[in-house]
Amino acid sequence: MDIFGQLGINTTAGFQFVLFAIALIFLSKFVFAPYAHALEERQARTKGGEDLALEYQNKSVELQSEYEAKLRDLNGQIKTIVDASKSQANKEYEVLVERARSEAEKHVQTNRTKISSAVTAAAAELKTQTTAVAMTITNKLLK
Repeated sequence: MDIFGQLGINTTAGFQFVLFAIALIFLSKFVFAPYAHALEERQARTKGGEDLALEYQNKSVELQSEYEAKLRDLNGQIKTIVDASKSQANKEYEVLVERARSEAEKHVQTNRTKISSAVTAAAAELKTQTTAVAMTITNKLLK
């Protein structure tokens, strides 16, 4: 015991060690164990949450790819419908333009025939009036 005395360790150190052991056992049972249990439970719930989040993320990726595929199909259908409508509209446009051209051609022909008949009538009238005008001019000059 001389060694303990020379080191400054006496019976109070033994009491302190016993009190420390009792405090450690008490804290282990009533503080550290429930805390460790709560920590493990939280990690287990978090781990489940992580798995659930990963599952939802994978499902989200699947749904997005499915959405994109459906969107591509729908865009293809829309393009087909639009192209068909454009071709039908172009056909109708061509029919209407052709009809308008033929009507315009008929009007032009009708007006040409009217104009040519009016020109021939005017020429004939001028021929008949030419002699009368020449006679009138000659009479006025000679008087």
